[in-house]
Amino acid sequence: MSAGGRSGTVRYMRIAMLGVKAVPAIGGIAHYVEELGAHLAQRGHEVTVYCRPHYLEGPSTTYRGMQRVNVRGLKGKHLDALTHTLASAVRALGQGFDIVHVHGVGPGCVAPLLRLARRSRTVVTVHGIDWQREKWSRTAGALIHFGARVANAATHAVTAVSESVRDEYERNTGRKALYISTGVVPAELIETQELAQFDLRADEYILAVARLVPEKGLHYLVEAFEGLDTPKKLVIAGDARDGDIYAKRLLARAGDRIRFLGYVTGRPLAELYSNAYLFVQPSDLEGLSISVLEALSYGRCVLASDIAPNVEALGGCGYTFRAGDVQDLREKMLALLDHPADVAARAAEGREYILAQRSWETTTDHFEALYNRLLGR
Repeated sequence: MSAGGRSGTVRYMRIAMLGVKAVPAIGGIAHYVEELGAHLAQRGHEVTVYCRPHYLEGPSTTYRGMQRVNVRGLKGKHLDALTHTLASAVRALGQGFDIVHVHGVGPGCVAPLLRLARRSRTVVTVHGIDWQREKWSRTAGALIHFGARVANAATHAVTAVSESVRDEYERNTGRKALYISTGVVPAELIETQELAQFDLRADEYILAVARLVPEKGLHYLVEAFEGLDTPKKLVIAGDARDGDIYAKRLLARAGDRIRFLGYVTGRPLAELYSNAYLFVQPSDLEGLSISVLEALSYGRCVLASDIAPNVEALGGCGYTFRAGDVQDLREKMLALLDHPADVAARAAEGREYILAQRSWETTTDHFEALYNRLLGR
């Protein structure tokens, strides 16, 4: 089912956002919360985001109209997110929020606790089928799956960032979820000023933007590119966890042709998007790829793995290859390197699609309508 649009006058609401590292912060969920929260605040709602201190840039003050509150959890790969969300839920209970919006199926397990605040309504947004991610052990994945079922029994509404995530979530949990499309901030194409620091020039590189984790499939891309005879470079922008074995193996393959830039943001990232010849998203698992949407917004031709969330994000624009198939990826890249006119045509289509169909204003309309229905307004 799809969310309805905005109707009538929207009354002021106090809204809490839980389950996010911080705003701003690295990662698709943080970006999603930042944009949704900022757009809600711009419309006059009071938005509070509960942040993890070690991810917060600067003091916990107002950011883009949102109040940021620091809450500490227990450190550790499997404990940080869950304990931070639990502590945030406890803090939120006595604050009189109209809506408590939890992001992620794992953090959603705090929904039964949030029921203690009888005045509040709880919304859980599913950003991906998290128990399938390779970073989790089998036990941790099972606990996240269990947490999703716990959330189902207590939350007032579940939303999904893509139709494919909605369908997979419903198959796994039996709970209906509401699909609300993800917005994109319209990109401003900019010329090169700072690319020189990376020894890069416009149109002379293929770009990927992703964390260095297995499910992003960057090992397929590196292997496929190594077999190409091209003067263009492969540029990968994304952070890696300290000491991670997978990331170390990837970084060991760096050289003059393959560049790992680490975490890039602001104008340098905008320049990387604006001036790439081709953008590649080789992931095995996604909820909805923000980087694919951003690449399309910057007018880049996108080549993505053919998993359902990527096909959905492309909106009929761009190209796909068989997920996990290095040879098919190599052949598709070679074809696009040999046909720049096709690359330019698809790039123009993608930008038009984003501007016409992916608006944060529309996404915010849908959430306002949902919040008000839950509050009986």
